[in-house]
Amino acid sequence: MPLGFDSPEAGEPAYEAPEDLQRELRTYIARHGIRHGQAIEPVSELGDYEGLLGKGLPRAPKAIALDVYGTLLAGIQAEPGEVQAASPEGVDLGSRLAALIAQDHAEARRAGIAWPEVDGVSVFMRALGVKPALAARACVSWECAVNPCAPMPGALPFLDACSAAGLPLAIVSNAQFYTPLFLAEAFGRELTGPRSLGFQPELAFWSYRERQAKPGGWMYRRLAEALAARGIKPQDALYIGNDARNDCLAAREAGFMAMLYAGDARSYRPRHGELSGRAPPCDSLSASWRSISSLLFGTVAKE
Repeated sequence: MPLGFDSPEAGEPAYEAPEDLQRELRTYIARHGIRHGQAIEPVSELGDYEGLLGKGLPRAPKAIALDVYGTLLAGIQAEPGEVQAASPEGVDLGSRLAALIAQDHAEARRAGIAWPEVDGVSVFMRALGVKPALAARACVSWECAVNPCAPMPGALPFLDACSAAGLPLAIVSNAQFYTPLFLAEAFGRELTGPRSLGFQPELAFWSYRERQAKPGGWMYRRLAEALAARGIKPQDALYIGNDARNDCLAAREAGFMAMLYAGDARSYRPRHGELSGRAPPCDSLSASWRSISSLLFGTVAKE
């Protein structure tokens, strides 16, 4: 294993690319990591959740929180940077990455974190024996190769409708530092600020920053606290995601309403076997962003 870089200590901030490097990486992502027009595969079998398709929510949401991979972004994989995928660097790098991730996860679990997350830049630094900027470039190159993404059809009009309705937009995502860069390039807008996607920084929770991942409840509880500061209770906020366990069940356990997104067969995660014998993990299920917009804004308009 290359020498000179130790694993991050608990509480150490995750790597954040400086602005000039972000611009460079976004150019690379736009060329190699975004595939506009990527075909979406419809979900042919909804299984146990078919009765929830298009079902109305218990109440009109006062805030909307979203997953990213498989929900806003369509990709080959449901999560970022899975090292089992084929790599342009070869099997040896994949093995090194997997071993380092397993090591970091084990250390975090010994510290009491049930669902830990790694800082991808730190992992690449140690795997390659390089400094942060070069490791960040390697992270992005890897992600573009193994998980190119496209904007999920209908997602942008939905985000615009939320902003027009005055609904705060939040994110809870298993992510790495480059995930916001992929989002910005996929949709052609910044995440926050004027003429943006409409997300609010204080309501965005990324696993690489928190060092905790879904389906753990840490980020959902953090979001509940942030919304409470705005006078919004969890039961009045809706979380939308493509994974019945990681997204919907975890969100409901934190008190949120939950909607399962079944818009792409490659990313739809119903987890029927894992969740059999339990109450449905979501309040509703939708097969497209257009249907979600119709359902939500029909409900909101009545109030």
